Amino acid sequence: MAKQSEQWLAEFGSRLKSERERQGLTQKIVAERANTKQEYVAQIESGTRNPSLRTIINIISALDVSADYLIFGAHKGKSDGMEHIINEFTGFLMKRDVEKVTAYFEIVRFHSKFVDTHQE
Repeated sequence: MAKQSEQWLAEFGSRLKSERERQGLTQKIVAERANTKQEYVAQIESGTRNPSLRTIINIISALDVSADYLIFGAHKGKSDGMEHIINEFTGFLMKRDVEKVTAYFEIVRFHSKFVDTHQE
């Protein structure tokens, strides 16, 4: 039982860190939004602290993320999977300058024309 708990803490912390980084947020910003301390967020991300239910709810709210994803790593159905991909891609694009984002968009648009006409 203790091993399962440790595994859950590590996975939860990993998903928290991944989501925080995807959104381009610091631990300090997440901590402020979740009404806790940066050190506590760091400990949760590393899997060394077991967050209370209140803290989990505050973090979910601070990140505006699905509880199913953050707690269980779940993606239900195609739309949730699509939403996750779009969110990850948006996070990726937000770290680039407008010229690179424009270039990526043109590549995707060109590629989609090719793929769409050859899928039948």
